[in-house]
Amino acid sequence: MTMTDSSGAITVVIADDHPLFVEGIRFALEQATGLSVGGTACDDLDALRLCVRLSPQVLLADLGMLGALGSLGRRCPAVRVLALGTDDGEAGFVSALRAGAHGYLLKGSRPAEIAAAVRSVALGQVVFGGGLAPRLLDRLTTPPARSPFPGLTQREHEILERLADGRSNAEIARELCLATKTVRNHVSNVLTKLAAPTRVDAALRARDAGLGSRPVLTRV
Repeated sequence: MTMTDSSGAITVVIADDHPLFVEGIRFALEQATGLSVGGTACDDLDALRLCVRLSPQVLLADLGMLGALGSLGRRCPAVRVLALGTDDGEAGFVSALRAGAHGYLLKGSRPAEIAAAVRSVALGQVVFGGGLAPRLLDRLTTPPARSPFPGLTQREHEILERLADGRSNAEIARELCLATKTVRNHVSNVLTKLAAPTRVDAALRARDAGLGSRPVLTRV
């Protein structure tokens, strides 16, 4: 059972590993009508403890923490999660949903937008930042392109895209809310399926196929 405070306000727990960011969000939400911050946490364990103890209606958490909060849905099924991240593309939103979130906003969102999203998530809606809407709508209305690597699973394709951008296993794990060991296993599967001797060879093949979003730096 989730709780509201004595005034009937929606209760929120905020979790992020940057204390100054947490305090900024706390201040912004406490100024908003109908919201009450029950507590803050700077790591996933404290966030889980607060949710178990306080039963807030919404957990507002950094996307990178959600992978370590896998037991939240089992221990606090009524708590709805709104993720905050820095990826302004589809990958961030999809990663948030896969991690069990009910919404995703960019950390640069205006306080009023965050407050409105908290209210919506508390009411059972799924929300995402306004800047993401055009990309997601385009994805939903555009027929999927034929994959240049049909032998890969969807997850392996996501891993390959990030290899093409030169991301490390740790970076991929944070973005996709996976354990580093799991990413390492996926990378191994990708290399095997592509018959690529190294991750660099796989990344170059992915680049040649049009994958990757980071610019490639060349020497002149």
